[in-house]
Amino acid sequence: MHNSNSEYLGESISRGNIPKDLWFLLQYATNGDFERIKRIKSKIEKNGKKLIPVYPGVSELMKGVDVSKMELIGSIIDGALYLK
Repeated sequence: MHNSNSEYLGESISRGNIPKDLWFLLQYATNGDFERIKRIKSKIEKNGKKLIPVYPGVSELMKGVDVSKMELIGSIIDGALYLK
């Protein structure tokens, strides 16, 4: 599941301009849901959205982060992944 592409029933989707670390988090947060990854990637490419990992237990990383205006993608280790 964790490589530079996601594959599902012979189809694949490249990570494009999504940084490798965020690509792995996206796959983790979506449980490798191919269709959901494609929809999120489309929002990133067409609407200029960004993936934002949020770690509530690390206060210095939470300064200025308002998750109420972000779309929750799913859980990641020690936090959550959002689309902003």
